[in-house]
Amino acid sequence: MSPFVLLAILFAAFLHALWNIIVKSGGNKLFETGLNAFGGFCGALCFLPFLPPLPQAAWPYLVISCTCHLGYYLCISAAYERVDMSFAYTVMRGSAPLLTSLALLAAGVGMSLGAWCGVLTLCAGILFLASDNMRRGYGWSEVFISLRTSCVIMGYTLADGLGARESGNAATYTTWIFLINALPVHVYILWRYGLSYVKYARKRLVVGTLGGFASMGSYGIALWAMTLAPIAVVAALRETSVIFGMLLAVWLLRERFTLQRGFSVLMVVAGAVLLKLA
Repeated sequence: MSPFVLLAILFAAFLHALWNIIVKSGGNKLFETGLNAFGGFCGALCFLPFLPPLPQAAWPYLVISCTCHLGYYLCISAAYERVDMSFAYTVMRGSAPLLTSLALLAAGVGMSLGAWCGVLTLCAGILFLASDNMRRGYGWSEVFISLRTSCVIMGYTLADGLGARESGNAATYTTWIFLINALPVHVYILWRYGLSYVKYARKRLVVGTLGGFASMGSYGIALWAMTLAPIAVVAALRETSVIFGMLLAVWLLRERFTLQRGFSVLMVVAGAVLLKLA
């Protein structure tokens, strides 16, 4: 892997942490996810004319992914309302590959010794992180609210993996994800909150939309890198977004840093990398 590709993947990981920081920093986390989806929609519109049409066989997976993404927006906004980002983001991103691997295991796909080592390291890191937060007043409900987001991430990860395979063109499938995802979340927000969302969007439109661009840019760079480097290596390096998330949360959101929290995050990253590379 060339140094340029390596830096590009790390930048993609940074962008992923950045859009989560934008959501967390907003006054209304649910409205921020709507603006994020809108930014992704605008970015996807720019690429759509240059891509082949999406095959019909991929549409069912797109519908499943879209449904999961609506749940994702609802869950992530609820998590960021109650929990520090350095905790919630680590649990959400770290647990997702763990749950995906276990789902594949239940479906009959075997796991190597390295993958099991990754599972154990991940679990230990998350438990270590949870114990640090419980000493500061959090309970198991805060752990659960982050873990349920991981379950939704697992759902759209599996759907998108199969959908991209059926489409025959991952770039086309990804673009349609960002196009379609903006619809259900905006229908839900406008139905529940109406003009209050419109008023909020006027104040945060630029920042929220930039978050959507960062989200799409992160995914697009990773997709491009997978054409030049082994997919497992790219996926593993993307897990460094958890480290960026913790550093940005401490710097920009003034969240508390402890040695136990920092060590826990590194354990989660190590476990995720082992799972991706196994």
